[in-house]
Amino acid sequence: MSVANVDGFKFPWPFPKKPSAWYRFKSRATMTFVYLCAKTLFSGNKLVVHNRETFLKLFEDRSRSLLTISNHRCNIDDPLVWAMIPMRRFFKNIDRFRYTPTAHNICFTNALHTYWFSLGRCVPIVRGAGVFQECVDFCISKLNEKQWVHMYPEGKVTRDPIRIKWGIGRMINETTEPPILLPIWVKDMDRVWASKPPYYPIFGQTVEVVVGEPIDTKMFLAQITTEVEIERRKILADHVQNVLFSLGKCKPVEK
Repeated sequence: MSVANVDGFKFPWPFPKKPSAWYRFKSRATMTFVYLCAKTLFSGNKLVVHNRETFLKLFEDRSRSLLTISNHRCNIDDPLVWAMIPMRRFFKNIDRFRYTPTAHNICFTNALHTYWFSLGRCVPIVRGAGVFQECVDFCISKLNEKQWVHMYPEGKVTRDPIRIKWGIGRMINETTEPPILLPIWVKDMDRVWASKPPYYPIFGQTVEVVVGEPIDTKMFLAQITTEVEIERRKILADHVQNVLFSLGKCKPVEK
């Protein structure tokens, strides 16, 4: 494994180029454990999902890459939101399960945490390091493999919606076959998990998940006339922001 060329991330890049059977087993075991924890938490809460079948069909469709986006209001929106995947369909499609950019200074602070979170397909991203960093490159490579990447494009947990980051524009623009984009809006996830230390689960709550309509970004890219890369990234980021916040019926707060 090579050392990640990313300022701020201090450990060897945790994803092997050619995962062994043993590595794949450990990764599946980690994802299964975390998924079952999310399912267990929602045995004491209620999860209401609108338009879930649209998401599940795209999750199972291996012919196209999938890029899902969501608002970020709870420290563990991911993995809790994936409790909406039925157990049988999760295990049938576990190799299609998401990769997600994850803050390096929260989840990758030591070698053990780096190993654990990477087995769960969390990808270390350095906030403030820009769109040209190892995490974004890696996510593009996974989209090129027709995998699923999930992003919180606001870039952090925030009470109010804020302008999204441009990395998602680069992912869409540079994927060989542009992905299917699916917005997901989550309401009240912060009610089932304390937002400040000490962290603990809260029961008897209802969380609502609204799955939007899929967008073939290939069609949107065809409408962009400029060839200037930074302009294309901004146009794409603005479009993604409009799609996501329209689903949540809100406007961003400038930050």
